[in-house]
Amino acid sequence: MANIPRIIYGTAWKKEKTTDLVKAAVLAGFRAIDTACQPKHYREDLVGQAIKELQEQGIQRSDLFIQTKFTSIDGQDTSQPLPYDPHLPLPDQVFASFQTSQKNLGTEYVDSLVLHSPLRSHSDTMLVWNAFEKLYKDGKVKHLGISNIYNLDRYTFSYSHFHQ
Repeated sequence: MANIPRIIYGTAWKKEKTTDLVKAAVLAGFRAIDTACQPKHYREDLVGQAIKELQEQGIQRSDLFIQTKFTSIDGQDTSQPLPYDPHLPLPDQVFASFQTSQKNLGTEYVDSLVLHSPLRSHSDTMLVWNAFEKLYKDGKVKHLGISNIYNLDRYTFSYSHFHQ
């Protein structure tokens, strides 16, 4: 899917109902699904199960827009298994999280990878963003994004440092 859809079905807090709800949303007409590699609020693996079952019903992966997110350790529940080793350097956390997403979703690429929120420092945010850009350049991600920036000055400053 080349274009970013106008509306995306979100999968946060769906828990064990994720597979059935994603399938119902796609069968009702949604072609975009948002998830995250964040077991605290998302069941990315069950989104992947829905994608697999939808393919068995004739809906191709290329007909879907799949968006996932990298969530830093600050947004993870450390009492649950994490999608990456938090002791790794930040870029390696991104790559490990992305590999977990690929496995969970059963896909070689995602249409959109979103930074769930900026990190504590601009330099850490840029380390993560540069890893995002590598995934983009390697063809594993088609679009990049960032969410949960509540300060316009911080957004403007960060955006000015992103490669275009």
